Amino acid sequence: MLAYILVTLRGVAASEPAGGAQPTVSSAAPRVLLVDSVGYEELAGASTVIDELIEGVDRQRFVPVLACLSEGRWPEQVRVRGTPAYSFPRTRLRSPGNVIDVATGLRSVVRSQAVTLIHASENSALLYAAIAGRLTHRPVLWHIHSPLRPRSREEKLAVRALRHLCPSHIVFTSTGARQRSVEFPGVPSSVISPGVDLVKCASGDRRRGRAALGVSEDALVATVVSRIEPMKGQTDFVEALGRLCAERSGIYGVMCGPADRHGPYWHRIEELCRRYELGEHLLMPGDVRSPLKEDVVAASDVIVHPSHAESFGLAVLEAMAAGKAVVAAATDGPRILMEDGVDGVMVPVGDVDALYHAMKRVLDDPELRAELGANAARAASKYPVEPMVRHFEDLWAEVLSPWQC
Repeated sequence: MLAYILVTLRGVAASEPAGGAQPTVSSAAPRVLLVDSVGYEELAGASTVIDELIEGVDRQRFVPVLACLSEGRWPEQVRVRGTPAYSFPRTRLRSPGNVIDVATGLRSVVRSQAVTLIHASENSALLYAAIAGRLTHRPVLWHIHSPLRPRSREEKLAVRALRHLCPSHIVFTSTGARQRSVEFPGVPSSVISPGVDLVKCASGDRRRGRAALGVSEDALVATVVSRIEPMKGQTDFVEALGRLCAERSGIYGVMCGPADRHGPYWHRIEELCRRYELGEHLLMPGDVRSPLKEDVVAASDVIVHPSHAESFGLAVLEAMAAGKAVVAAATDGPRILMEDGVDGVMVPVGDVDALYHAMKRVLDDPELRAELGANAARAASKYPVEPMVRHFEDLWAEVLSPWQC
């Protein structure tokens, strides 16, 4: 299939990029095309990192351009902020026609924006960016957040194709992501941890957040902030919360994050709510954006992160930066960010009983919450967003260096 796509693309004339006519950026700085698999405004951790790069990059060194591989309002929001942004919705790799359309679109952006480097973020964007790089003779950088481990037949086919389209460099979000990903021999790699806006994370208002949630000042609030899907472990949280609410009144759970409210996982959560008679004690406001997100975190007594797999855990770092006590499953990310019992509490992955006891312990002890939160804020101060952006700028310059000789 890959050979067919490449041959076909060479014969296809470049089309006008989607998303409306956008003038070529006039700056003389090198242009970097950031290719991300999402386009929706409910940005996940990986997309948040790309958004921070777009906002923080020094325009005297590099000019960012965004291309999203799904529908949504994120490109529109980026354009409003002054950065060129495009959408090329992908479907499935089994559709060569769609792969050709997406690659053609990326190629036309590379040409119209005089892009010198392609930066592919998230695993599903790697192949499309690699093809665009091959067609335009531009260096490509892969940014791998979650381990690249093919499971389905389609994923295995994609990795087989990627081995013929290796990038100039691979950057991983964490050492865990690098260790658990398939290897690409001969390709240099590095690890750049995400950073957060420390001031923004600590800017929430507790009273305002409680008012938005409709929760009294004397209630105890445990909150999960993540996309609602099986890997994130929200059912573990609901079961632990159900046991806590059965023992005492005045406890509320909050689950923030976008979800498929018609899917089986959502129905499973609803089933657990009925079993434990949670009713109004479990609040599910959907995806929350700033400044409401910071207010909800400030209104919480403990942030819970029960994810079953997490290479880094941006939500954990944001909560720590806000000075909150965090209870997290001991996946790769929290083990990087937290010291158990010092600036957070970790429990075995998928262990509902351990999660219940940890939440109970933290909620019952205000002095422990304060101590964990203060230590967490100090630990999080090692991850400001600015150094992350500078590290990527230096890496882009390093990748481009042999191409500019």
